[in-house]
Order: sequence, then structure tokens, then C-alpha cells
Amino acid sequence: MSAEVLAIGPFRRALLPVLSHSAERYAATREGVSLVESVIPMLHHGNTVGRELAHCLGVEPWDFNTHVFDPWRVDLEALRAFLGRYLPGCAAHRSLPARETCEACRRASSLPVDKLILLREAGFEFFFLPNG
Repeated sequence: MSAEVLAIGPFRRALLPVLSHSAERYAATREGVSLVESVIPMLHHGNTVGRELAHCLGVEPWDFNTHVFDPWRVDLEALRAFLGRYLPGCAAHRSLPARETCEACRRASSLPVDKLILLREAGFEFFFLPNG
């Protein structure tokens, strides 16, 4: 099972640093219009990884009743650690695994968590999407 996390909520200019596209793409976007944002990209690492992501989010992977989840109940530290293992880190470590995580790798794995935090504070709704 692969999985991803999406969020839907109101556009605010203050969110530009974490949105998926460059600021120029949002130049004509009205405040408050609904946006769909990818928070955690599709992870294709297998069933165990999808289940681990679901656990960090407080979701049951195949219980569709839980797929709209409360972002305030996410285990942020567990999610950061999880993403550090499965998202590509810095350019130097994308092709060769690092023996130790460097600062650039830590920042790369924290970006989705930082985005989740900002979007939840802006009133976005979050969705777990399993595939498999």
C-alpha cells in the first residue's frame, strides 16, 4: 500500500512559502479560494511504510471513516522521524544513503511537517489517501 497526504483549505498570501507553486502562479488568486495541496507525496515503499505513515497520523489505513483526520492529533515527532527515513534528503544523499543524517537532510524531512503545521493553523482539512 502506498499513501499520500493532501490538504484542502483557503488560500492566504501568508502561506506562499509552503505552497506547491511559485508565488507568481498565485498572483491572481483571490484570498479565501479553496486550494488542494500535497503535504506528503505518494510514498511507494510498500505496505509497511503506508501503515507507518497512517500510524503517525492517527489513521487506520483501510478504515475510510478515519481518512479525514485531525491534524492537531498527528504525532509530529514520529512523523518527522518517519519522513527522515523515507523522503529523499539533500542532493548529496539522494543517490547514496548517508551513514549520518546531515542538517540538509533534516531540513528536507521537516518541510512536510512544517507545511502541515502552517496549513492546519490556516484551517485546512487533511486527507490520508491509500493506494493499493
